[in-house]
Amino acid sequence: GLAAHFRFGARTGGAPIMIGALFVIIALVLGEFGFTLLSIIPQSVLGVLLVFAGLELCPLLRSLKTNEEYFVALLIAGIALAVPNMGWAFGAGIAVDLFIRKFKVKI
Repeated sequence: GLAAHFRFGARTGGAPIMIGALFVIIALVLGEFGFTLLSIIPQSVLGVLLVFAGLELCPLLRSLKTNEEYFVALLIAGIALAVPNMGWAFGAGIAVDLFIRKFKVKI
């Protein structure tokens, strides 16, 4: 996501636009060969990028102040690790957070 872009130097909104335009150009000009060309990037390199993006997001945990916020964060992380679709974790986190806020649940 954008955390990886920021970690590697992107500081403006133009960076995602430029990388998106680059991918569109590769697709239009090179077609199937462009996909083949991009698929030769080793998955270990993509894994390292993902680790750096995660490390960039870790300081956000310091902004959590209540047990309820920590609970929702841990719930989202647990569901994201357990199911193949991250959307389920996102949806469950929103639902639980709304439930906690509406009924003023204390954890």
